[in-house]
Amino acid sequence: MSTPTNASTSAVCKSAADLKASITGLKDINVSGGTSAVSAQVTKIKQDLQTLKTDAHGEFSTQVDALSSALSKLTSSLDAAKASLNAGTVSALASAAGSVVTTGTSLVTAVQNTC
Repeated sequence: MSTPTNASTSAVCKSAADLKASITGLKDINVSGGTSAVSAQVTKIKQDLQTLKTDAHGEFSTQVDALSSALSKLTSSLDAAKASLNAGTVSALASAAGSVVTTGTSLVTAVQNTC
């Protein structure tokens, strides 16, 4: 296994910091206020995850895959809530968002431990 260069390490560290900020933004959204803010934040997290994935060059794949899976579930819950906003879909949306926060935090922690 090759040791990452300082340049790639600093890139992945910055990507992790950006992802952490996006995840924090998701955590701070009140889902009962509608889905548009959640939708915008999910898009941002997906973009930040893709950047981190590129910068990590295959490292942290277990955590990246876990976050990708959680994001897929969140996207499905978001689509259901957009179609019919009610207590059930809001609850599912909040639960899925919680999973993204948990798995995303795990990924960020793993990356930051190498920074």
